[in-house]
Amino acid sequence: MNIASSIHPWLTLALVVCAGRLDAAYTVERVVSGLNQPTYMTQAPGDNNHLYIVERTEPGGSSLGRVLAYNQLTKTSTTFLDLAGTVQADGGLLSMTFHPDYQSNGLFYTVSNVSGVNGLDEWKTVGGVPQVQRRLYEYQNLSNVFHTMNEAFFRPGGSGAELFLTTGDGGTQANEPTFDPSLIEDPTSPYGKVVKIDLTGDFATPAAGPSHPDVDLVALGLRNPYRSSFDRETGDFYIGDVGFNAVEEVNFIPASHFENPAATPIDFGWTSREGTIATIGGSAGGPGSPGDVDPIYEYAHHGGIPLGHTSDFNGASITGGYVYRGPVEELQGRYFLTDFTAQRIYSGEFDTTTPAAGYNGDNFTDVQRHDIEFEELLDDGTVLQYLTSFNEDNFGNLYMVKFGNSFFPPEGQGEIFRIVPLGDDQIELVVDRDTGAVTLQNSATTVLDIQSISLSSAVGAISPSDLTPVTGLRDADGDMSVDHNDAWSISSSTTSLFVEATTGDAGQLAPQSQLVYSPADGWVRSPVEDLAATVLLGDGTIVNAQVSYTGNGGAAFESGDLNFDGVINRADFVALASRLHTDLSGLGPAQAYAAGDLTGDGVSNYDDFAAFKATYISLHGEEAFAGLLASVPEPTTALLAACGIGGVFAARRRDV
Repeated sequence: MNIASSIHPWLTLALVVCAGRLDAAYTVERVVSGLNQPTYMTQAPGDNNHLYIVERTEPGGSSLGRVLAYNQLTKTSTTFLDLAGTVQADGGLLSMTFHPDYQSNGLFYTVSNVSGVNGLDEWKTVGGVPQVQRRLYEYQNLSNVFHTMNEAFFRPGGSGAELFLTTGDGGTQANEPTFDPSLIEDPTSPYGKVVKIDLTGDFATPAAGPSHPDVDLVALGLRNPYRSSFDRETGDFYIGDVGFNAVEEVNFIPASHFENPAATPIDFGWTSREGTIATIGGSAGGPGSPGDVDPIYEYAHHGGIPLGHTSDFNGASITGGYVYRGPVEELQGRYFLTDFTAQRIYSGEFDTTTPAAGYNGDNFTDVQRHDIEFEELLDDGTVLQYLTSFNEDNFGNLYMVKFGNSFFPPEGQGEIFRIVPLGDDQIELVVDRDTGAVTLQNSATTVLDIQSISLSSAVGAISPSDLTPVTGLRDADGDMSVDHNDAWSISSSTTSLFVEATTGDAGQLAPQSQLVYSPADGWVRSPVEDLAATVLLGDGTIVNAQVSYTGNGGAAFESGDLNFDGVINRADFVALASRLHTDLSGLGPAQAYAAGDLTGDGVSNYDDFAAFKATYISLHGEEAFAGLLASVPEPTTALLAACGIGGVFAARRRDV
C-alpha cells in the first residue's frame, strides 16, 4: 500500500497519512489535524459520518471550549457547540456523550469545569442547534482546578434513563495541609466517585453528590479517574486512575455489578492506599480497608515506591482507554492505555472471570508496547505523545486523541488518529501523473455497495470539469453501470473538494472492477501528491481509499518541472520566465504552481526565479545555468529585465 505524499519547499501541508508494514494486519491513519487542545471524540448514534471533537480552547483562547462536527466525507469541520468561559488548569470543556436515542430525542451531555465549578449539562439539538435543558450535577472543586469531573457514559445494552459519571477527588494534593481524606472517602461527597444518575428524576436543583435522591453511588476511592470506558461487547467498566506519588492503575467493575440492583458500592482504596500498596506521603496512607478492591493493572512511577511485582514500564499520569472491539482480529479483547507523561502506548489482556479477591495489580497478560510500531506505521515522523483520550466510533474503531506537542500546547497542534485494518478487500485510487487520469478500483473479491464518493485535495488538485462522476453518467440517469435505480447528486464541486452521493439506496461496484473518474486531467499536476478519496459504503462504513500514483518513472514531479516531462531543463525555464508576475488570484496552490509559483506564496516573482535557479544549479551546475541564461529568446530576456532580473541576466550575458 502506498499513499504518496511528496512535500516540496514550495508548500508545507498536513496530509492524510496511512502507511502500513508488510507484517501488520492493521495500520494507523491520521484522521484530522490542526485542532486546538482536543480532549475527546465521539460519534452520535445513527450518524457514522461525523466525528464530534471536543476542543478545550479555540483560536484566541477566549472560549471555554467547543465541539466540532468533523465531516469525514468532505474533510471539513463546523462548530456544533461553543461555550463561553475561562479555562483554568485542567478545566474547560472536557468530554461529551450522546443519548442512545439521540436521533429521535436530540439529547446529549457535556462535562465541563468553569473556574473550579464542575458541571454536567443536558442539551437538546433542536433544528440543528443545541439548546441547554438542565444542569444535572454541579459541585465546586477544592483547592485548585485538578482532578475534576471527568466523563459521562451510557452503559451498552443498559437503560437510556441511566447516565454514569466519573469524578476526581477535587485536586488537593495529599501532601498539602488542606488535604482532607474524609471528603473523598465520604460516600455522600461528590469527590472520587462513579455515580449513576436517573435521568427521569427531578434536577431542578442540580445534584451535588450521591446524596441526591436520583443519584446512586457505584464506586468510590478514586483519585483522578482520567478516562474510563465500558466494553461495548460485555458491559464491563474499566477506569484509568491517576496516582499520587507511587502508582498508576486500572480498576475494573464487572457488568454483573451494574445488573445487580442490590450491589453495594465498590471501594478502590484511595486515600488509604494507592494501587496495591500503602500510600506514602502527607495525610494519605495506611493499610486500606478489608473490603477495598485492588486494581487489575498498575505500573510504578519513575524512581518511586517498588511494587510487589514487576512494573512493565514507568510513568506518572495514566490515560485510560478501551477494550478493542473493532475490525482488527488480532487486537480483539486487548485493553489499550497510555501514559500522558511517559508517552507510551500499551495494551494487555484481562481474564474477566477473575474474582475480585484475585485482583493484584498484575492481572494483565501478554502486555505489549505499541507507540513505536504505530509511529512506524504512520511513517512521517509523528510522535504519538500527550494523548488525552482513546475513543471509539460506532463500529468500534479505536481512535487516539493527541493534545499537541507539549503539556499545554499552542493552538493547531492537536490531531486524531485511527487504527484501521489491512486486508484483501481494499478500495484503491490510482492517479496517473503523465495524464492526470483518476481511477477508483474495487480490488476486493466481493461487490462494494457505495453510497457516496468524496475526492479531496488541500492544494486544489481537482479539476471538476475533467471528472466523469457517477452523477448523470453511471446512475439511473446514465448508463446504470453503478446505480440502476437511483439518481446521484453532487454536493460539492471545487478544486479542493468533490462530493457526490446517491439519493436512494447504494450503488454497486463489481469485484475487481474500476470506475474511471477521469480519463485525463482530473488531477491537476504538481509536485505535491495529496489527492484523497473517501467512500461511504452501504453498511455505513467510511473507508479511506489507498492512493497510489503511477507514471513519471515512478517518482513525483520535482519542483521546477513546469511542463511535467520528468526533467528540469530549458523548456521549464522559458515557461517560468514567460509566467513571471502572472496574476494568480483565484488559483489554488496546484494551479498556481503550474503558473509559475514555485515557492507557494501565491505570487509569481523573483523568489520563484531564485528557487528555480537553485534547483537547476543543484542538478546541472553553475556553468549550465549561465549557458541557460544566454540561450533564452530575446522576448524572454525583456520579460526577465522587466521583472527585476535584468541585472543578473546582463551579467551572465557579458560573462558568456
